[in-house]
Amino acid sequence: MTSPTARNGMVALAAAGMLLLSSCSSTGSAASGAIEPSGGPVELAACDAVEVGAVTRCENFYDDYWPAISEQMDALYETAKQADGGRLVIWDWYELSPDVIAEFNEVYPDLKIETRGLTYNLSSAIISAKATGSRNTDVISGSLVSAATMTDEGYWADVDWTAFGVPKEFFTIGAPEMLPDSVNGSLMQVNTDKVAEAPATLDGLLDPQYEGKVSVASYNANVFAGYGMDKGEEAMTGLIGDLKSSGNLQVLEDQDSPLSSGDVPIALGQTLFNPNPSLSVSPYEDAGVFAQFSGVNVDAKNPAGGMLWSLWNAYNPDWLELRMTDERFSTTQVPFPGLPTSLFDSATGLMQTNSSALLTGLAGGAITETVDTRDDWIAMINAADAALNG
Repeated sequence: MTSPTARNGMVALAAAGMLLLSSCSSTGSAASGAIEPSGGPVELAACDAVEVGAVTRCENFYDDYWPAISEQMDALYETAKQADGGRLVIWDWYELSPDVIAEFNEVYPDLKIETRGLTYNLSSAIISAKATGSRNTDVISGSLVSAATMTDEGYWADVDWTAFGVPKEFFTIGAPEMLPDSVNGSLMQVNTDKVAEAPATLDGLLDPQYEGKVSVASYNANVFAGYGMDKGEEAMTGLIGDLKSSGNLQVLEDQDSPLSSGDVPIALGQTLFNPNPSLSVSPYEDAGVFAQFSGVNVDAKNPAGGMLWSLWNAYNPDWLELRMTDERFSTTQVPFPGLPTSLFDSATGLMQTNSSALLTGLAGGAITETVDTRDDWIAMINAADAALNG
């Protein structure tokens, strides 16, 4: 199974440090050999639009968009095979599993993927490779917060994804060069053997019945940030202080074991990765939702390969069907909600549990990070981190 926190930008609370790091690095340059769509820009169909919170869903994506995107991917593949000897380098939070690579190579056999998992060092490794002239990753990824350094330093290559057939409605949250590929968000994980139902709000966790029954990881202060974005920093830090002083909230590095055993039956976190049937997950008021993005590194040696991977991983229906139904490919990220309802209706197991909770929260008014509010989110996460761990 893919690592439970792979590509989860929300656990990277070192955003401020990342921004400091960026101030002493060189600015990226444009990727060589800019890729143009085969036969000219794709004429986009009209989106059969359904609003899912801050996201616009195109119900006709696979009927009216995917055929043109797939044709463009065939052309990208032919270009990618010739670039850097068909080498495709992908660095991420965790390295790609052999099973994932095998699925990609079943469709694109002439590309050799080299992958590294760098966790918190991902951004610094990309910057260092650029500075030293080393072979860099072709793909960059993350949420708006976790990819702040990459964005501010200009590491996202200027790709017009709509020219390759991607609906323009998908680019209302992030920057145009950032291809939305998935979503994650703050949720309450609950052991239903011990607690029948989690409260609908963070304030509800102050009830004396929850004394000693709630946990949060020290690095996961972002679960409070949506509350702060709605009610203000002072209210947020006050809530964190009250939850700690009441004894209701425990700061644990390992939330999973006490959640699974029921010793601490409510965990503030994101999506589940534990298949224990006693566990459920639910949204709460003012939870934060973070879109995840992929793109091409301006320092890419195989930009066509980077584009091909990004489009395949985000939208290929056969691959997404596996992610929705095969536990080997289950991740904490739910596919981008702009994709059709039918995709999410096919989900089973953990992916059904996670996608249902996230989409319910998104449709119910969860606070969604956007490119315009990114810096406010970073400030709020840092304030929550100080209140939780200070």
